[in-house]
Amino acid sequence: MKSITHLTRTVKQGLSILKADSKVTQGLVYASENRRTVGRLVYTSHIPCNGLEELKSDEDLGVCVEVWFRKGGKQLVGMGHESSELSPDAVRQALKKAKRDAVPDPDFHGLYQPEKGYAQGRRRLSFHDRRLFSLSDRAEAKFLSRAAWETIRGTVHGIAPYARKHRLSPKQLAFILNGDHFIVRESMALASTNGVVDSECSTIVLSFLTAMLEKERSKGSAWSARSSLSGFSPYVLGKQAARSAIQGVGGLRVGGGTYPVVFGPQAVAELFGGLLLSHFTLSLIDFGASLFAGQYGKPVASPLLSLSDDPTIRGGAGSKRVSCEGAPTARKVLLNKGVLTGYLSDSRTTNKMLGRVTEATAKLGVSPTTIARAIRPSNGFRFSDGGGRAASSPVGTHATNLVIDSPTPLSMERLLRKVQNGLYIGRLWYTYPVGGYATGIISGTAVADSYLIRNGKLASPILPNTLRLEDNLARMVRDIIGVGKAKVPTILWASDEITYAPCVAVDGVRFVSIGQE
Repeated sequence: MKSITHLTRTVKQGLSILKADSKVTQGLVYASENRRTVGRLVYTSHIPCNGLEELKSDEDLGVCVEVWFRKGGKQLVGMGHESSELSPDAVRQALKKAKRDAVPDPDFHGLYQPEKGYAQGRRRLSFHDRRLFSLSDRAEAKFLSRAAWETIRGTVHGIAPYARKHRLSPKQLAFILNGDHFIVRESMALASTNGVVDSECSTIVLSFLTAMLEKERSKGSAWSARSSLSGFSPYVLGKQAARSAIQGVGGLRVGGGTYPVVFGPQAVAELFGGLLLSHFTLSLIDFGASLFAGQYGKPVASPLLSLSDDPTIRGGAGSKRVSCEGAPTARKVLLNKGVLTGYLSDSRTTNKMLGRVTEATAKLGVSPTTIARAIRPSNGFRFSDGGGRAASSPVGTHATNLVIDSPTPLSMERLLRKVQNGLYIGRLWYTYPVGGYATGIISGTAVADSYLIRNGKLASPILPNTLRLEDNLARMVRDIIGVGKAKVPTILWASDEITYAPCVAVDGVRFVSIGQE
């Protein structure tokens, strides 16, 4: 990968090109390079397999130019991208595209303006693992290969006692393990005519495993999300996945109905990160589809629930020092004891709200001029679908480390006692806002790691794919009866943020039974 010095030099040279153009009112040059590598596992005890199915990698690099300029008496805004090159020539080509495709936008009020006291490169915190950036292609392949076989070794050691106890041959056992170890290395630099010059490197190490005892129709999970290799143990993850599958043997069908529920960390990440989080974005408020339209400063959830986005967590898998607009990141409290206190936003949406105060006041429930901290534009990122901060992506509003908390967190034992008799849902899949965002109506299938709760303890496992959650998210967050102490960093498929998820207990959750065979 190119050095961060190379990216910084490119954007500074590009900034000189923009400043030389007298028609440019404001402009920004953004350069990025990302490398993604994955080790894919498919291990089966009963049919021939490769174990380590494949090693794959892909890279992207390029520059983006955004300009606000005058043409024919009009003020136009445009964005141009040039891939696979980091040079002044690439900047010129991107600028040409930006001007060619520019359009008038009455809601655009300029690029990010640094706050008073902004100092270039301040808070030089590091959120990347230098060892990962120094790996050669060969060393990287060896590392992922070793991680894969360590995972399989842990899995075999985890499943072996079960096989011996039941005197099962590998064929009779019918055990399956699949999943990924995923590494993302990202570098970006930016420079704007508004005086912003900054750069950052980040690393993310992700794992997600699913283990199955096919004949027993049992499924279990294990996962990990971190910013470095420190504490990363593929062996432990493999063993956890196997043990989780064993615990699910003997799963029962549970009838549809309304139950008190303890949601496990992965299910909480689906509900809070995958669904609820979008309702705290200023863009969804502006669009009119948020559950919390017009409710700033009002209680919208249980007083047992607090939510924040914290990009500054040391060692946090989603931590970032600076946004892709050049804004210093900072912890933002979205919910404080159930009261709506903040929004995720980029500068474009914040400026639009401030430019239309009367309209924004109706949407927020308060004048945007009075809640500057709540709508501070520190969440403008160019996250790409495959991971990384990509020049080819436009700025969007994204969370980093979503932290779920409570003023009175409980131990797992106390959460189970609160529910007494109900369900523990460990893993949800296909969770969607089936009634549209604004209605709050959601659906999701319990696919693994789920149990009946009897007399305040985990009892019989629930058969995977036999229960579907069908309820209203707005009601569910109001009816929270307990939030756990332990927070697990959890990644969802194709999500941008990492959710630091505890277990959460909710009263009266509606499930329907998925049809019998």
